[in-house]
Amino acid sequence: MSINTSCSAQYFKLDGNRKKDAIDFIRIKNLIVIPLYINNNGPYNFLLDTGVGQMIITDTSFLKILNVKQFKTYKIQGYGLGTEIDAILTRNITARVGNSEIKNIPTAIFKEDIFDLSSYLGIKIHGILGYFFFQSFTVRINYLANKITYFRPDANRKIKGVKVPIEIINAKPYLKAEVSIDSTTKTRLNLLVDNGSSHALLLESINEQAFPLPKYTIPANLGVGINGEITGAMGRLHSLKISDFTFKNILAGFPVYDVQRTDLEGTPRNGSLGAEVLKHFVVTFDYQNEAMYLKKSNAFKRKFEHDMSGIEIYVLKEPNDRYYISRVEPGSPAESIGLTAGDEILSVDFKSIDHFNLNELSELFRDRDGKQMLLEVLHEKERRIVILRLKRRI
Repeated sequence: MSINTSCSAQYFKLDGNRKKDAIDFIRIKNLIVIPLYINNNGPYNFLLDTGVGQMIITDTSFLKILNVKQFKTYKIQGYGLGTEIDAILTRNITARVGNSEIKNIPTAIFKEDIFDLSSYLGIKIHGILGYFFFQSFTVRINYLANKITYFRPDANRKIKGVKVPIEIINAKPYLKAEVSIDSTTKTRLNLLVDNGSSHALLLESINEQAFPLPKYTIPANLGVGINGEITGAMGRLHSLKISDFTFKNILAGFPVYDVQRTDLEGTPRNGSLGAEVLKHFVVTFDYQNEAMYLKKSNAFKRKFEHDMSGIEIYVLKEPNDRYYISRVEPGSPAESIGLTAGDEILSVDFKSIDHFNLNELSELFRDRDGKQMLLEVLHEKERRIVILRLKRRI
């Protein structure tokens, strides 16, 4: 996610003489959701995202909740397809995470919730926090334990893991990595470290041209940007190498090439490294010293798998969660059995949909090549039971 902003030297500060603190988080589709208080109200659900600078409030109800005295309305442009959107920029906000607080944090309040993160993640999402938290502390993320521990920079703690140099540019971290499309080529890349992306890799361009595709790809929706959906292709690379670590047969997304993206970002880069890779480690960010530390976790050997059903799901709360198909991939198992956008999923293997959350459903649909499941769906007011056979498409 990208909003260029000038971030001044403001910091979260821990209460009293505390030198560290820890909070639990919710992990959904590899993304980190933390509790955050705004002006002593909350907690609100915020994504913790290295890919953003100033704090973003996506919940439009905050336009009424907050007493925004000093503001300007700006046009914001970013990735995706669509038009610019309006946002109010303000510093009239105090934010609190755990036992740490920051006053007058630069914040963009969207006038339209274009990300619709709540439907995408299945829980209410109010906004996104990034640079101002990471620059304030040494931040350790344990994906398996769903815990974030953060230390004051002067705590002088020894950090475990392999040190990977990063460069903080326009409030975002970048690193150098090596990818091989096949067994004979190696390419050195500059990648944004974006734990707010569910994917392993997004490769956009090289030498001011579209990044070359592997031999076999499938069409894919690669996420949502400020201006709408980011479309492109999904494929596999022979390998990805980050410092001492090498991943084989890794998934990569290839957005439709748009020369304006580089201009909007303002920082030359070839693509981004996402949470599908980071979740294999205990990751420690040390912005102060421009370093990231990677320590293998028990998830390190897990393979990279893409959705095997061909459906994307969104959630509506009415007030109970209801799960709808938003998109069906052409040529996918879901299309072959007649599932269509707008169908509501009522049960899986005779278990009511109430027994699942969105994250569990997403994991089910990429579980195992050849696995069969019974879906009960509501299709144009008619209940249907279909057999969905998962297929590894990439």
